[in-house]
Amino acid sequence: MSEDRVSVADLSIAEFLDAVASRAVAPSAGAVTAVNGAAGAALCEMVAIHTSEPSASLSDARDDLADARQRLLALADDDAAAVDRVQTAFEAETRTDHPEAALRRATEVPLAIARTCCVVVEAAVPVAEEGTRNAAVDTVVGARLARAALSSAATVVRANLELLSDESFVADARGDLDAAETIADEALSDVRTATGIGAD
Repeated sequence: MSEDRVSVADLSIAEFLDAVASRAVAPSAGAVTAVNGAAGAALCEMVAIHTSEPSASLSDARDDLADARQRLLALADDDAAAVDRVQTAFEAETRTDHPEAALRRATEVPLAIARTCCVVVEAAVPVAEEGTRNAAVDTVVGARLARAALSSAATVVRANLELLSDESFVADARGDLDAAETIADEALSDVRTATGIGAD
C-alpha cells in the first residue's frame, strides 16, 4: 500500500467506491473482490450473533467468519499495493523490481483472497444449519457473495497466470483454485439444502 493511501478498512463505502472509480490504478478488481467477500462474511457472522444459545460449532464458525472478514480487508490493502508495484515495475523494469516478480505478487494476493472466500462459504454451512431461521436468507446471500468473490478472485489469478513463466507456480495455483472452487460449491449446496433457499 502506498504511503498516502488510507487502509480500506478505514474508508467509508462511498470513499472506497470513489477510490475505485478514479484515475488511480488501485484499488481495482482484487480489492473490490476482497471487500465483497468480507461483506459475505459479515452477513453470515451477523446471523451467528443473532442466534440464541449457539452451539460450539456455531461459535467456532462465527470466529472463523470474523477472522476471514478481517483477513479479506487486509488483503484488499495488499492487493492495491501489489497492483501499484506492477505498474511501477512495468514503468521501470529494473533488476530490483522486475515485472515477473511484481506479477507473481499480484497473483499471490488474489489467490489468498480466493482461499479466504472459500473459508467463508465453508463457515456458512453451520450457520445455515444452526443459525436463527429468521435470518436464513442473510446466510444464503452471504455465502453467495463469498462464492461470487471467490470466482472473481479466480478470474484475476487465471488472467495473471497467463503472464507468468514459472510453470510450477502456475500449476500449483491452478490446482489451488480448482480445489477451492470445488469445496466452495459443495459448501454452498449444503447451505441451500439447510435453508431451503436459493436452489436454482
